[in-house]
Amino acid sequence: MISGKEVEIPRKLKIEPIEGSYNSYAVHEKKKKDWSGNIYLACVTAILAIAFFT
Repeated sequence: MISGKEVEIPRKLKIEPIEGSYNSYAVHEKKKKDWSGNIYLACVTAILAIAFFT
């Protein structure tokens, strides 16, 4: 939330029936990673490495 706008990250749900119960399900949620912070960090690291070796 750098720009002040809320961004909804899509969710992946995996629904499995629970053994031994009637009409009950377990919900497992997998979140997608937000890569913007890692990309920013990689760019800064690359710039610093170039500056150091030149």
